[in-house]
Amino acid sequence: MTLKPRTSEFRLLPIIRRVTGSAECSGRGVTIALLDSGFYPHPELSNIVEMIDVTTERFQPSDFNKIRASSWHGTMVACAACGNGTYSNGFYRGLAPDASLVLIKVFDGRKIRSTSILRGLQWVLRNHMRLGIRIVNISAGGDRSEATDKGRMAEAVRELKQQGITVITAAGNNPSRPPVPPASCADAITVGGIHDANSTDRSQWTEYGTSHGRTADGHWKPDIAAPAALLPVPMLPDNALFEESMALFTLARTKKADLKKTARRHLRKTKLPSSVLFGSDRAIMRAIVDRMRAEKFFAPRHQHVDGTSFAAPIVASVVAQMLEANPSLTPGLIKLILQTTSRPVAAIAREAQGYGMLDGGAAVKEARIEHHRNAPDASPVVGKDRITFYYHDHTARKVCLIGDFTAWQKDVILLHSIDHGLWRADLPLLAEGKYRYKYLLDDRRWIEDPANPDKENDRYNGLNSYFVIGPKP
Repeated sequence: MTLKPRTSEFRLLPIIRRVTGSAECSGRGVTIALLDSGFYPHPELSNIVEMIDVTTERFQPSDFNKIRASSWHGTMVACAACGNGTYSNGFYRGLAPDASLVLIKVFDGRKIRSTSILRGLQWVLRNHMRLGIRIVNISAGGDRSEATDKGRMAEAVRELKQQGITVITAAGNNPSRPPVPPASCADAITVGGIHDANSTDRSQWTEYGTSHGRTADGHWKPDIAAPAALLPVPMLPDNALFEESMALFTLARTKKADLKKTARRHLRKTKLPSSVLFGSDRAIMRAIVDRMRAEKFFAPRHQHVDGTSFAAPIVASVVAQMLEANPSLTPGLIKLILQTTSRPVAAIAREAQGYGMLDGGAAVKEARIEHHRNAPDASPVVGKDRITFYYHDHTARKVCLIGDFTAWQKDVILLHSIDHGLWRADLPLLAEGKYRYKYLLDDRRWIEDPANPDKENDRYNGLNSYFVIGPKP
């Protein structure tokens, strides 16, 4: 049973509330590989099965037992997904604390290179069966761009998908440019960010600042979004910053009459100037609070973090819950379920959020009842004499295909159910040209085709799917 901490500092919502995650699943029986700058075997990471540095030919396990600056990012990413909540009595645990972890370091001491990420993916391809890896999370970007469908990175991601491994990537935090590999790869689930203002009230949600746009192959990224600001994670232990955090919280809880005496005793562990001791009690407390805010300390042993780097592992933890609920899910089905259960945020441009904010509980619920193991994950399929559209959604009761070829009129083409949750429509082959379309679900909800990566802005704060008959322009 999870116990809420008694201290008043724990004001940030836990991740399970931010994405309405499943309380029944914890990632048990699922292995996640994380590619990141570096790692440390944090006390909140219960199930590390392997740690590997792919930037060197010689792997020294002891290297991971020393806390380095490069260890922070990867460790916090892992804790966002799989932290067990030890530091908060379970309150700030990740959604997949029982998942097994394979931690793959891709920082060579100078930078994260595309070649190192590629080596990490190739290592997973060689070792995934031995370790049972079902998910790869990449919260790091390469140092060059490439045509996503033809580059070596895309080939590795594609092969991982074919091997039944779901690849999840952080979109990046530069809204003025589209994602770069591996986030631009068509076969990856690319995660953007939403600033949820530490609230479940959707009217307060705003854009985080996600890299988004059309990739080199014309695909729109990101695919979905997750919270990317004010996210609670446990700090790295046994370093100066950790000691400062504990000292500052001791001071913040000290009675006014004892504040100066206590501050004098703990000042050396903080970065507060000694001159603060000559100020008033109010000035001392203001300096303490300002320092805590500067370092994002919000609770003992905890910081809050920001970025799509931390949105991605939240999605990875939901995927682990989905696979626990239904181990037969394929990467294609996982992506379709995530897309169709996410909901767009009206105040945010669709290009920056994909299909919208992750709904973890809805995704796990859909995963439980999913049985279309060989469902098509490409649509439309253009044949010699017809075009076949597929749509996959267990909640829909009516699916209407609307586009250029229906003069955007509803009820001209209805998909028929070929199995519960699987819909299909066949059209006679159209003349050469480019055609735009959407689905209308139950006469009330518009959605672009989740199985078609080719999209463009519809000029109404949304996206149209499109396909081309004949040579592509």
